[in-house]
Amino acid sequence: MPLESSACRGCGKPICWGVTADGKRIPLDPRPPVYRIVNDAGGNEVVERDKNAMVSHFATCPKANEFSGGRKA
Repeated sequence: MPLESSACRGCGKPICWGVTADGKRIPLDPRPPVYRIVNDAGGNEVVERDKNAMVSHFATCPKANEFSGGRKA
């Protein structure tokens, strides 16, 4: 099932909506650069892009404080 998408009411950038394990909706950036550390065949730590991961839009939105439950000053 595709994720619902819309524009952020704060910054206007595209977002998509996910649902957490406890049923809460969370705004996500649809195409963020998400990387993780993995070990290559030689045992060296390298980074690779995780194409299935998304970042919470709260981490990237310049207006996130307007929507956060813990309203920051």
